[in-house]
Parts: sequence; C-alpha cells; structure tokens
Amino acid sequence: MANNVIILKSIFLFCSIWGIAVLLLWIRPRVELFWKLVATCIFIFYIWFFFNEFSSSFNSFKADWYIGIIEFFKEILIVIFAGMFIIWPVTLIIIFYKANDIGSEKLLRFICVLTIVLWVAFIIYFFFSVRVENFFYETLKEMVPKSG
Repeated sequence: MANNVIILKSIFLFCSIWGIAVLLLWIRPRVELFWKLVATCIFIFYIWFFFNEFSSSFNSFKADWYIGIIEFFKEILIVIFAGMFIIWPVTLIIIFYKANDIGSEKLLRFICVLTIVLWVAFIIYFFFSVRVENFFYETLKEMVPKSG
C-alpha cells in the first residue's frame, strides 16, 4: 500500500533537521540540562513511534535522494500554507500582547510577506503545475550531478 500521507513521505528529512536542532540545543549555553534531556527524549520518542515510516523514508531517500528532497520541499510548503490557519490567529494574539511596538510591526510585516509569497507560489504551481513539475523532475535533475 502506497503511503501518501503528507510528511510521512519525507519524515527522514524532517527528523534529520530535528536531530540537528537537538544537537545544537546541547551546545547552547544557559539552557537547563533538564530541558535538554526532555527535548532529546521527545525526539527519541518520535523516532521510536514512527520508526517504520522513518525507515521506509530513509530507504526511499537512499534509493533516490533527489526526488526525496524535491518531495520534502513540496511538503514543507504545503504544511506551512495549511498551517497559516493556526499561525495567523496566534500571531495576531502575540502582536496584540507584545510590549514592543517595533517588534509587533516587524512580526506583522513578516507574516504578511510570508503569506503573499506562499500565495504567489501556490498560484504559480496551480496554473503551471505541469511545467513546474517538468522543470524539477526532469530539467533540473539533468543539471544536478549524480542525481540519478
């Protein structure tokens, strides 16, 4: 059975980035050892819980790393785009309670620009999906050395 659930196809790359972030947390000063251990245990729990998906994602990444990276970027854009339903209200509440007016304005500016960039990316992909996928899956793949 094909696993087409979002994120699970690229869970190896998501966990790799998460693992690097946990390693960076361990060299960060002024963070209590207890919270470093908690963050590491949570990471290990997720690896254990999704081990089958993690190992199948790792095997597919080994088989064709180029397609794995392209799928990862597609999935991260979809997750961020869908996550805007949560990000926007939370950001507006943070902006309301933020004491620093300049910080509030910069955060609002950032979230507005991010949303517009995502809209443009999805509009381009929606109208030119065949050309975009042809570029990433064929043309760019030929340009990248050792991509398959």
